Order: sequence, then C-alpha cells, then structure tokens
Amino acid sequence: MDFKNSLFVCALSASFLAACQSANDKTPQAAVAKKTDSVAKQAPVASVAKSELIAVKAPLDFNGFWNYYTSNIKLYENFVAHDVNGKVMDKEAFLKQMKTEHYLPMLLASAEPDPHYQLFRIPQGADPNIGTYMRQFAADELKYGQMKGKPIPAFSFKDVDGKLYTSANTKGKIVLFKCWFIGCVACVQEMPALNELVQQYKDRNDILFVSLAIDAKPELQAFLAKTKFDYATVPNQEHYMAEKLLVNAYPTHFLIDKKGLLVNVVSEEDAIASLLEREVAKN
Repeated sequence: MDFKNSLFVCALSASFLAACQSANDKTPQAAVAKKTDSVAKQAPVASVAKSELIAVKAPLDFNGFWNYYTSNIKLYENFVAHDVNGKVMDKEAFLKQMKTEHYLPMLLASAEPDPHYQLFRIPQGADPNIGTYMRQFAADELKYGQMKGKPIPAFSFKDVDGKLYTSANTKGKIVLFKCWFIGCVACVQEMPALNELVQQYKDRNDILFVSLAIDAKPELQAFLAKTKFDYATVPNQEHYMAEKLLVNAYPTHFLIDKKGLLVNVVSEEDAIASLLEREVAKN
C-alpha cells in the first residue's frame, strides 16, 4: 500500500493485542440495546506482518476492545479515513461502513497532525457488542456531522433558579450544553470534573455552562441539594434533547460558538474540556 508518511497499522501492535486479552473493567456510557451476529475474518493487509494478522484473528473480548477504542479513537475529530486496503476514502463512506456493524476503526501511525484510521473487519468470534457499538458511534457521527457549523436549534430555557437562556441572549458567548438525567450513573460521575472546568473559566463572562436535564424541577432541586454541580440546570428538557438535538445516549455534550453555531458533540468530559480549550483559543 502507498501510505503517505509511511503509515503503518500500529493498532495491531503487541500493546493492542495485550489489551484485547485483558480484563480491564471499563464500561461504556452509552446505552445500546441491539446485538449483531459475528462476521467473517479480515482479509490480509499487505503492509501488516503475517504474525500480527494471525494474532488479531483471535476472538476480541469487549473490555479489551473498549480500552483500546476509548484510548485511541476520536471520531469527532478531523481524521483521514482509509478503507480495508489502506486507500484513502471519504469520511462519510468510512462511517457508513462502520455502521454496518462489520468494521471497526484502527489507528494508523502518521506524522500528520490529524489522525489516520483504517477500517478493519471485525473477526469472527468477536464479542457481538463491538459491532453494535460501532453502529451507534458511526450513526452519531454521521448525524452530528450534518449539524456541525449550523445554528443550534432555537431554545428558550429557564433554569431551576429562574434565569432565562435563549438563542438570542446567549449570542456572543461560548455555550456548553450537558445533556443528562439523575439516574444516569456516568452523568453524575463526571460532575466533579465538570465543576473543575467551570472553576477554570470562572473569570470568563463569555462562557456559559448549561445542563439540560430530563428530570422535573423538584427532583433536580432535591438532587442538587446533595450533589454539587456548578452548571446552570434546566428541567424538563427531554423533548428538546430528543427531538431537536437528536440525543439518544447520556451524557452528551454540545459545544456552541459565539455565533450560535454547533462546533462539536462528544460524550466524555475530557473531550469537551479539550474542545473548549481550543474554542477559547480562537477568541
């Protein structure tokens, strides 16, 4: 294969294989119901050593996969997509292939600033949940990719303290939405880190941290009386989140620029912190 900058499949290194055989207890945040059948083995790739391909044909356990994926793959970032043979392909086509539940992205080594990902066919015997999660993640990126750079759906929110936030009065400010509900364990677990993020930008009056919750005001007030959360919290937003923001997993974070345009959508607090830092650097 003719990879620019001598790309090679570092995802198939010994460290990845070890991770796939480990029992790391890292559970995903997004809830997925559907499962899929096992699929055929990956066709050999010319630039990968034969021994590495043989090793990868062993069944992949979900925890090992999850540890690798969350450490190396960031589909929300700009990236260069490669097909199973290493040829550069369209990003949308890449995600659509992932959505079939037959492929997962593997990190390629490159000297370029943007990461390179190659499609790799999920081996037969791998945990079927791997394909299920690939379908959801790809579908989310395709969906939010169409929303990026466009105005966030119009809103008018009143938080539990009575403060009003609208599409109009938030213009000129960077806005973060956190979508959540009280019963979401991951949503609550990330709150201390999000409080640190608010503290980091406490002197910036041009940044707003707003949480949109499914729960009603009385339940939220009772929760917030026991749990510190420094975002402004808006109750009863299930309809807006599901119908306007198209949220189907929690937590989900939206970053909106000063013009009211969507910058990015992510599910992890460390990712939203990194994206906010970049957005602040522009202003």
